[in-house]
Amino acid sequence: MRHTFLGRAKSVAGAAFIGLGILVLYENLDVAAGQLRHLFGNSGLPGILPTVILAALRALQAYAANHQRFVACLFQHALVTLWPLLLVMAGTQLSREDFSTHVDDSAKKDRAIVDLTVRGSTLQ
Repeated sequence: MRHTFLGRAKSVAGAAFIGLGILVLYENLDVAAGQLRHLFGNSGLPGILPTVILAALRALQAYAANHQRFVACLFQHALVTLWPLLLVMAGTQLSREDFSTHVDDSAKKDRAIVDLTVRGSTLQ
């Protein structure tokens, strides 16, 4: 079947969204890995342990002080961090719609039952 202009535009936009989302996610992960490498490279594990304990205690204190604000900040931070996944999901949906609507009927195989005991039953 022929792809329409709208179908091609959706495919191109979907691929662009997927590519941009993956690129931004990769950059975010690269920055995070660099920060962790720097953190673990300079002080080692024994120096990290007190920092992690203090951060966990501060998070617990913030949660105990105001549950709703803590959860709101947590969701806001997750949204800021993971927004490129929304691009990837939107691009996947755009690409999927185009491919699912343009299935070629001639490419579908005959789904007849094949008797393997009869010689040549698989030949058409």
